[in-house]
Amino acid sequence: MKWSLVSAVNNDEALKSCLLSSPDAASVAEIILQRGFSSAASAYNAAIQKARCDLLVFAHQDVYLPGGWFSSVEKAVELLSAKDPNWGILGVWGVSSTGSRAGFLYCTGLGATLEGNRADVSEVLTLDEVVLILRRSSGLSFDEKLPGFHMYGADICLAARSKGMKCYAIRAFCIHNTNGYRMLPLAFWRAYLFMRKKWKSELPVPTSCILISFWCWPMLRWNIVRGINLLIGRDAPPAGPAPDPGRLHGVLVSPK
Repeated sequence: MKWSLVSAVNNDEALKSCLLSSPDAASVAEIILQRGFSSAASAYNAAIQKARCDLLVFAHQDVYLPGGWFSSVEKAVELLSAKDPNWGILGVWGVSSTGSRAGFLYCTGLGATLEGNRADVSEVLTLDEVVLILRRSSGLSFDEKLPGFHMYGADICLAARSKGMKCYAIRAFCIHNTNGYRMLPLAFWRAYLFMRKKWKSELPVPTSCILISFWCWPMLRWNIVRGINLLIGRDAPPAGPAPDPGRLHGVLVSPK
């Protein structure tokens, strides 16, 4: 299979040490790096127009794709080609309508391995933005009215669902080599409120990090609890990225 690998870039150091250092990055047909865009949606839609391949992988610049990653994705695509050829969006971490998680990755910001059920492919309602996979031929695109660089994974999944397409989390392990959040930034709030208004008829909508609800209580509660814990010193400072994600991967997969 031929792939286009796409990333919105604002940190070349992270890009070089993570995504571009991934062993599997060398196997793709093309790499499209999008710089200077005001939102993920506009960056990714422009990439869709540029791409020469039907299969597109949208990955954060601080994602490390270990050797064999694309083989795992190809296995999932082949399975879905027989089971659900009209699939919408694939990703590595997602949540179902009931709130159950699926997928497989390591997040340095959390200092934890995130693993849901062990099925190779699991239907989900929304997907995390860390890695998203779609087909150009599906006709799907990102909503450029959504501001910034948050929530666009959940948004395009809901858009796919509105067109009768299902979305899936796949077991294609990777590392999100990122900083953790002390508090959710204002830009996250803007995206949250946009989603709350746009998908009002679908609320509540579970996402990989927060529940989108009419009264915004899950979002408010998260910030209140986190703020109190930070004030009283209960929370440790969030973890940061590993200097060598390839070496970290070796540690994570080595026999214990």
